[in-house]
Amino acid sequence: MMVAFLLIAVSIFMSSPVFSAWTQPKGHAYNQLSFSYYKTDEKFTTLKLDDDKEVIGLDTDVHKTGTEEFTSTKISYYSEYGIIDKLTIFFSGGYDWQKSEDVKKFTDENGPSGIGDINLGLRYHLMDNILGTGILSSAQIEVKIPEAYDYGNPVTELSQGDGQYDATFALLFGKGFNKGYTWLNAGYKYRFENKENDPNNFKPSDQVKVSFGGGYPLLSWLSIGGLVDWTKSVDNADVSDDLIAAFNSGGGGQSWHGDTVIIKDSLGLEPNALSLGVDLIFDISKFVPIKKDTFPSKSIVFSFVSDIEGFGPFKTEDYSLGRTYSVAFVFPGKGFFPVNLF
Repeated sequence: MMVAFLLIAVSIFMSSPVFSAWTQPKGHAYNQLSFSYYKTDEKFTTLKLDDDKEVIGLDTDVHKTGTEEFTSTKISYYSEYGIIDKLTIFFSGGYDWQKSEDVKKFTDENGPSGIGDINLGLRYHLMDNILGTGILSSAQIEVKIPEAYDYGNPVTELSQGDGQYDATFALLFGKGFNKGYTWLNAGYKYRFENKENDPNNFKPSDQVKVSFGGGYPLLSWLSIGGLVDWTKSVDNADVSDDLIAAFNSGGGGQSWHGDTVIIKDSLGLEPNALSLGVDLIFDISKFVPIKKDTFPSKSIVFSFVSDIEGFGPFKTEDYSLGRTYSVAFVFPGKGFFPVNLF
């Protein structure tokens, strides 16, 4: 028996400042509490499948195919805090309820639920005005920590995440205008090896990641924001012979597949993905009483993100076609957990 591991976009789309180059002033914070719903029942694959979804070819043009439905309902929290004016620490994590039709076929269970991956990082402000353009820049390091959940055997179980550490280094750029702002985030994600079920080990491919977007005020209380997010695997994923043998013996593959099916499909270790997102940001400070010295503004953000087919080198392949709907409560303030809000 094999439960296919679905590579999903569990990182929830947040309002654009989360991805931007700006750091928080010393002692100030940006906080965001989000509720999101993710769903996928299709994927872009490079494997050739017959009518019964059996693999009959390993290298074809990218095409879309149906999959068993997977959903993720998540409550997440994100916070930034200015240690000094030029150095910001940030944190994110959440509680996730997953439901997989693939899991239900074998176990009568919906799927796992609990705390997923935790992300912790630092952002350092480098320059205010690059070559007189008004563009500022920062450097950022982020670590994904998979210690809040138990990672099960990937041959038979679906877990809250992929069970291994990631480290991402990025350069961030931002520019403000009379109205609105824009930003660019370019980085490299190094993905460590997963040895949780030794000797059934695997290492996901490292990734080049580029995101850009911005925001613009439409009214005094309403802004629109958006982003484009691109992930490109460097194709250095690796799986152990023991893991390949375990998948094959469980019916998930055949010897002639080599490591292609388990990397490209079953574990999704070399994804290429392009996604678009848009959000509407409502400043509700004008409609509720607020202590201005402690809590300068607060917003409600409605967001939508979708993976898209892409084109040329930006084509989505070996990755799910997913859509995320979310609503977030944003509250800048002083300290990680602002108090005395009203």
